[in-house]
Amino acid sequence: MIPNSVSALKARRRVNIPELPPELWEIIFYHATYVPDIFIPEIYKHSGGLGYLFNRDHYPLIRRSLLTRRYLVRVCKTWWHLATPFLYRSIFIGRGRCLSSLASALAFSARGKGVVLGERPLGSFTERLDIAMRDKSQAHGNTDLELLAEVIRCLPNLVIVSVNVRTNQYGSLAMPDIVMDALAYVAPSLKIIDWATRRLLPPLDGLHDVVTATQHLRILRCPYSLTGRTTAKAICTLSSCTTLAVPLDDMFYRMTPTQLPALRELSYHCLVLAQQPLFIPFMKSHGSKLTSVQLYWPGYIAHTNDPIKGLATHCPNLRRLTIILGIWESFDAESFKPISVDFLGLRCRQNQSSTRSYKFVISALERLKDEMPALRTVRFTSSFNVNELLKNHRKALVHALELFKGSKLRLEDHEGRLLSERVVPLYATS
Repeated sequence: MIPNSVSALKARRRVNIPELPPELWEIIFYHATYVPDIFIPEIYKHSGGLGYLFNRDHYPLIRRSLLTRRYLVRVCKTWWHLATPFLYRSIFIGRGRCLSSLASALAFSARGKGVVLGERPLGSFTERLDIAMRDKSQAHGNTDLELLAEVIRCLPNLVIVSVNVRTNQYGSLAMPDIVMDALAYVAPSLKIIDWATRRLLPPLDGLHDVVTATQHLRILRCPYSLTGRTTAKAICTLSSCTTLAVPLDDMFYRMTPTQLPALRELSYHCLVLAQQPLFIPFMKSHGSKLTSVQLYWPGYIAHTNDPIKGLATHCPNLRRLTIILGIWESFDAESFKPISVDFLGLRCRQNQSSTRSYKFVISALERLKDEMPALRTVRFTSSFNVNELLKNHRKALVHALELFKGSKLRLEDHEGRLLSERVVPLYATS
């Protein structure tokens, strides 16, 4: 009686769940693993703001998505087949010790082993590679970097490569030739190269070889000084490159307008012109095409007006100006009055700024409101700065909104929303 009763109970509990079509599961997986603005074409709207600060905002989301993707492929064989493209679409290398297993899996798959007959190699799904090792698997030697080269060679459809290594374990080590050769091997598919930090910088000749091998490169970011022949002239033509962020003293600043016909956006560190002799010649050659410029503004003000005058003189079509500050107090509103733009982006790298600092920048913006008549939008481009304003400096923000009330000038958060709409719930809680 008891076994029959148990069987009857199981029978009553059995539910026939209708099977969902694979296309619907793929839509579900897409939304479950989605990270905004890290793939093409969404990432293009952040073209001038890529680099360490962009990665700092998005890496937590990427790691969270990676965790979800790893769980999805473990549920069942059906989900393994459906979720594998999502798992390998973005590869995030956060630890050196992960490289050995990753390189083995990709190499096996490339040789047709370890996958179902007719399935694509795992590396063919990868569009984005983030090289962000926080440690080395070994204290000495370059085994990790040799494995990294093996991984890269297995990614024939790679579109975005971002190097964001910050550990001191690599010291002043340059990216070895074996990795640069691997990048050159997959370069025809690359559209974005982003060297976000000073660790493992590429040799200048090696970077030139990678860039030369690209066919559709749109964004080239490597703003730190490289080792190599800085007096040489780049011999490549980047017909699709719209965004350039490289040191002002290297070969890419010697490129002619015919070598950079599509250039529209420039990012550079604003320093003393005497130390940057290529700046004015570059502006004379390319300034008329530029519509957007991003400045890394130094913590001092003296002798920094010349580059601003260069922008005002040689960039008649400039519409967007984004300034990245070390501290808010280094924002010198008077320096930017000669430039006629309709969009001004502001970002401060210092976290936990004081109310006094925000009052300083708000006062500066109030002066620009009247002295830059073409200005229509001011956007705080950092989520950290916006959250500080909303949570810690509410009174300063409310005061700013009162000052700009009735003005044509929009004050926006990092997502382009009006700050006046974000501050409404704050009134309700006061």
